[in-house]
Amino acid sequence: MSPSGSPQGSSGTTPPDRVLLHLAASRCLAVDADDLYIFEADGDDTIVRRRSRRTLRDVRRLAEIVAAFGHGHVCRIHDNWAVNLRRIREIRPQRDGRDWEVVMQSPVNRVLPVSRRRVQRLLRPFER
Repeated sequence: MSPSGSPQGSSGTTPPDRVLLHLAASRCLAVDADDLYIFEADGDDTIVRRRSRRTLRDVRRLAEIVAAFGHGHVCRIHDNWAVNLRRIREIRPQRDGRDWEVVMQSPVNRVLPVSRRRVQRLLRPFER
């Protein structure tokens, strides 16, 4: 694996099985990619929501984490949010009919807003 947390030589088409979360400048934790659900920007850090209730804080910006996964595996849905595409249960319009939201799988079950400018990018990996 490269220091960025993505497999070396990755073409961006195969999801990584494990990724490195950078918990401190000199401490990394290898986690199963499928256990990660939601990534939330928090200043210069990112809060990582996993299958368990315990969250982790990665010292990198949200954009860096999204890039470490490669395209088509984690998608930025909002300035403050990114999600693991394999953990989305539903993509649906909000009640107002103009905006969209994602519903994450159990046990997380969170509903997150999707910004209008990111809807097409979110839907693209599901179109075949």
